[in-house]
Amino acid sequence: MDAHAVLHPVGPHEPRVYWTRRVILLLAIVLVLVLIAAYGCSGGSAHPAATPRTTTTPTPTPTASASSPPTACTKSQLTVAATTDATTYPAGILPHLSATIRTSGPGSCELAVNAISWQIVSGTDTVYTTAGCATASRASFTLRPRHPVRTGRIWDRHRSLPGCTSPGATAGAGTYQLRVTVDGVRSAVAVFHLAG
Repeated sequence: MDAHAVLHPVGPHEPRVYWTRRVILLLAIVLVLVLIAAYGCSGGSAHPAATPRTTTTPTPTPTASASSPPTACTKSQLTVAATTDATTYPAGILPHLSATIRTSGPGSCELAVNAISWQIVSGTDTVYTTAGCATASRASFTLRPRHPVRTGRIWDRHRSLPGCTSPGATAGAGTYQLRVTVDGVRSAVAVFHLAG
């Protein structure tokens, strides 16, 4: 075959028509080769021989317990630390209260959010407390060994009233102590001062 005739087709039509036909033919050949290769890789049969079915009963493994929900935390495995974001608060600045909760148990445990109680006292005067506040929340979080959980709230510098339905009078300047109780476990106090 003359190479010149291949590269420069001659005929009644424009060269573009011949080149289009050649491209279509080439694509068809490539498609056929791909189908043959795919057929060969699939095992050479469109209807593979049926394999006998066997039924097995799964047996529980020790790892299955890892997906089970954690048990409730117990007092003996909890430790609580209370902190504030500053030691002195000028007038108008609201204290950020924090509690860091840890578990010393061997595994994870679940703790209800409403098990956390916040208390601020000045001398023998309980200025603010969340104890006795009505809550329908069922929220909880999971404590894991060596992974403390930190939670917090902002105190609006007002006294709390029974039922916590509305804030009481504004707390005056002075020295205050924050204590956090989690499921009966008390933290050490964190001392801070309100100025102005």
